[in-house]
Amino acid sequence: MMRTQLPHTALRRALTPALTTLTALTAFTALTGCGLIGPATYDTDETAIEADSGEEFTLSVPSNASLGERWYVAEPKPAARVLRAAGEDQENSGSEADGASGGSQLFRFKAVGRGSTTIRLIHCPVHACIGKGDDSATASPPPPAGSTAAPASSRPTYHTYTVTVK
Repeated sequence: MMRTQLPHTALRRALTPALTTLTALTAFTALTGCGLIGPATYDTDETAIEADSGEEFTLSVPSNASLGERWYVAEPKPAARVLRAAGEDQENSGSEADGASGGSQLFRFKAVGRGSTTIRLIHCPVHACIGKGDDSATASPPPPAGSTAAPASSRPTYHTYTVTVK
């Protein structure tokens, strides 16, 4: 049996495009995963955020629309000279249907100027907050005297992020 070997030049010519594509894909995946390409997303356990002026980022908080829970940007609002709200979305897990169980509520922001500010989000289980428009809320008043206080799981809670724009 006779074996033929490709000359090094032909082998190099055949493998170079594949290796170049693989290297580019690996670099893109690494950059995307660490937030260097596209907006970075921060979960509730990541409360210290650094961003460059002009950079966009997203806060992702767990939300179950089917249980009537909702998150709002609470007062005081982030400093307008540092951050600008860029929108809000709801992602439901497992289904595209409204009211699907589980999911995330996403708050997008754009860093607009150097400085530091805070973003306070309030988590509102069903009937725990009184809305003040589409993008803010305050905790509902305490229960009347003599009534039983609501359990901790049905009371509003705050979550604070500290954002530094370089």
